[in-house]
Amino acid sequence: MPILKRLTALHWLLIAMGGLCLVSMFNHGPVPSMEPRFAESVREMLARHQYLVPIKNGVPYIEYPPLYFWLSLAASWFGLPLEAAIRVPAYAAFLLWIFWLSRLQKELFPSWPKWLLPLTGAALPAVIYNFFMAQSDSLLVLGTLIAFTGYIRIRTDPPLRKFPWELWLGVALATAAKGPVGILVTLPVMGLEIIATSFMSLQADTGEVRGFSYRTGLAVKEIWRLSPLRGILLSLVGIVPWYLATGLAVSWAFVRAVLVYQNFTRFFVGFDHLQPWWLYFQTVWGDFVPLCLLLPFGLYYGFRYARREFRWRLLFIWVVWTVFFFTLSASKQSKYILPAAPAIALLALAAIEPVFKTDKLHGVVRGILGGVSVFLLVVFTLGIFLWVPAHKKSIGGVGGFDHLKEAMADKPAPIISFQWPRSMTLYELGAPMGYVYSSRELYAEIHDGRIKPGDYILLDDKYLPLGTEQDPTKLVPAPDPKYFEQVIKTHAEDTMVLYRVKPEAATMPVPQTPEPAPLQWWQQFDTD
Repeated sequence: MPILKRLTALHWLLIAMGGLCLVSMFNHGPVPSMEPRFAESVREMLARHQYLVPIKNGVPYIEYPPLYFWLSLAASWFGLPLEAAIRVPAYAAFLLWIFWLSRLQKELFPSWPKWLLPLTGAALPAVIYNFFMAQSDSLLVLGTLIAFTGYIRIRTDPPLRKFPWELWLGVALATAAKGPVGILVTLPVMGLEIIATSFMSLQADTGEVRGFSYRTGLAVKEIWRLSPLRGILLSLVGIVPWYLATGLAVSWAFVRAVLVYQNFTRFFVGFDHLQPWWLYFQTVWGDFVPLCLLLPFGLYYGFRYARREFRWRLLFIWVVWTVFFFTLSASKQSKYILPAAPAIALLALAAIEPVFKTDKLHGVVRGILGGVSVFLLVVFTLGIFLWVPAHKKSIGGVGGFDHLKEAMADKPAPIISFQWPRSMTLYELGAPMGYVYSSRELYAEIHDGRIKPGDYILLDDKYLPLGTEQDPTKLVPAPDPKYFEQVIKTHAEDTMVLYRVKPEAATMPVPQTPEPAPLQWWQQFDTD
């Protein structure tokens, strides 16, 4: 067929990955820990007909800006099942990411085989894992790639007067997806590259020696070419009106929690995901297989040739700034440096050029990289087609939640969670679900009759004390069999224990319990 003859390797890659996305969208339930957050929030937004802010267990959810939730809602309005709808934005971002990788390669290394960066970039383990799961980082990573592709075009083209839409729409997407971090992982790189060009490369390119004021003026002129005032305003359009609307409709404390707590307090204090500063130097070796083997060479040559060539300079600054920025954060996850994945991949691939001198050896190395990438994608595809359907009940502990529901089916009653219920629990057992923050609160509500005989108490096994332990976060003392009947203990995401309050509990003496830790102001919202 003529149309098949016109299909390139890039087209076949997009078709294959599109088919894989289509299958993966429907053949498994929410994957902890990210997907249940979106599934439950979107479910509650639809049930309550409240679309301004994400909601979880009836409480505003401050973890992310609303863009990903809104896109999932739109997908559900087209009739998709909820678990498929929450994956649509991430899967669409994945396919667009592959396409934009080809654009990026064309701008910087046009002589390479067109499939090289899209294929090897799509097969990176960190990319596969994070794009095939509903999460807003996929939109951040895509937006960053679009922004830098637009930046490269304006920096390598002759002086243009038109507005650099690609650059600023990419920044706008990244910012709408994750908040201020979308600006902080893009604009500083561009500014540093322009300054480096003005102060490092001028003499090497022209042989001229110019003063500080000339170089500063040149940097300012180049920055002004990016239309920064209009661009930053465009970048904020997707998020600032939402901050204002939620401040008026919900509360300014909510805006403070989403904007300040999530983006700055957690960055500097790190209440969760606490990791040492060297985390990314450790995780890169597994997340970027096989390109990580060439990355040290790429970083070396990127630094060496940064003075001479724009592409080496940009890629080097892009990687170094991203890793440095997230290394400064007290809260770290390996996926945080994925906005630099295109630059990491390009540096690794570009290292082939100076390290291996013969064209024949270039072809051999590229063939090996392409073969390894195809192998990784085939293994992942087999996992989606074969392993996932065979383990649907174990993913997220769905089978355990089924056991819990079966245990409560004969004697329906309210269920109260000890500590805030996790997203998968809410999604499988239903929300709103009552909860208590401490053992003191639990026993007080039983004593006051707010928790009645016959009600169920659900708790994670990790909250049961060991011996005479007095940890205020645990259920101290442990449930006494005289007052609580253990109904079932099963693995449902974690090991969960379900108790039923006996009639004797209504008159039991209130036990001495540890003083719970004071609640923080942001705990009026759900931080998951």
